[in-house]
Amino acid sequence: RYARIPLKIVAAIATVYVSVLSSERYFYYWVQTTIERTDMHVSEIKFPAVTIIPMNFTSLNRSQQSVRYERAFNLVQSVIWQTPVAARLKEDNFTEFPDLDDFSLTSWSISASWQLNCQFFFTECQWRRQPVNCCDIFRPGKTFNGFAFVFNTELALDRDPTWPWSVAASGSQSGLNVKIRRKQSLYTVNSLGVIVHEPDQYLGMSIDYSSEDRIVVPVEPLSFSAEEDVRARPISMRRCYFKSEITEKASRSECIYKCHYHYILSKCNCTINIPVHAKSGEENTIKDTTGSRLCGVQDLYCFNKHKLTLFSMSNIIEESRDNKFSTVDCGCFPQCDHTQYHTSTYTEKMSTFTSHASEIEIDVYFQEETLFSYRSMLRFTLIDLMGKGRVAPLQFQILIVSIYLCGAVSYGGIAGLIMGISVLGGVNALLDRFACCRLPNGS
Repeated sequence: RYARIPLKIVAAIATVYVSVLSSERYFYYWVQTTIERTDMHVSEIKFPAVTIIPMNFTSLNRSQQSVRYERAFNLVQSVIWQTPVAARLKEDNFTEFPDLDDFSLTSWSISASWQLNCQFFFTECQWRRQPVNCCDIFRPGKTFNGFAFVFNTELALDRDPTWPWSVAASGSQSGLNVKIRRKQSLYTVNSLGVIVHEPDQYLGMSIDYSSEDRIVVPVEPLSFSAEEDVRARPISMRRCYFKSEITEKASRSECIYKCHYHYILSKCNCTINIPVHAKSGEENTIKDTTGSRLCGVQDLYCFNKHKLTLFSMSNIIEESRDNKFSTVDCGCFPQCDHTQYHTSTYTEKMSTFTSHASEIEIDVYFQEETLFSYRSMLRFTLIDLMGKGRVAPLQFQILIVSIYLCGAVSYGGIAGLIMGISVLGGVNALLDRFACCRLPNGS
């Protein structure tokens, strides 16, 4: 009889161990994201904001000073935006401008003459296949160096009060279609960057660069939402914020920007002092409190070496070196109710192989009229501990009862599997201790 005691102890320990492992898996999957609809219409979401930025230009003034500033500007743009040109830059490319100890164009004496003029920058604009005044739908942005125009954003102080707008169709020219003059008053635009992003964010999932004459950007949106019950779980589990949890200037794009900013400080030992991510008419410069020197053009080699960009919306910073893969997680999560805008870009050359057309056309539209919508919710399953099946989501008032029921079923099954006992067997064994409840022999 006593020889079985060690076996019972081992079985009890195994039962507790398996139950703990199952509990961890059980509670980790409290929040589940599932497809809610496959036929959500594009008219139910907002059209994305669009930011247009000149990435590379040629100055029409061919004086030695103007040409030098042109090369410096194109170098800065290619590195901080990590354009395809950046991958071909060598260390020698960054030694030409030792006197430019601040790579912010606003500190250069020539910067005022390079500012964009809306009336001259655009030649034609269409919104939902109807011609519109370009200066009525675009606002100058405070993205790097002020060289940007933004459409449909909620963040501009002088924005249209009816923004963000929506569309009810898909296909070419069903959204935003603009034409931009290549030859400006003082320079020729060689390439543009197009950012498609959420109206309440500064940057998007990716940046599309091109020097071709026609840039086509089909957009494939995904809609995400969450039940109010999800708020009860930690942010690290649900991986999103509810709107009431986000303070002013604490959006996901702000969080990621500051993460990249501090990463640059740690890698390149210099700071930046440029007005980025500011609302129109507002200075929003991150002030350095460490006393570090300003990053000059020569420091861009460090930026490029580590593939650092101030304008990435990636939550992950890759640190891989010498075939060793490693990353840094910024830990910046989106709102629980948000729309992601995924893009793919097609380009066309509208002129000869040796020259460009006088205009650049940009066409941004929804690829399809319907999209997938996803919903995060709390789910409690009866046999999910064993990796099978699920039950429908319950109301919060029933959740606690469900936990106990699920636990009884799951842990009872584990105990029966390992120790050969059950809840019913335990009740019978207890009743046998009392004479009034003992079953007669042979029953």
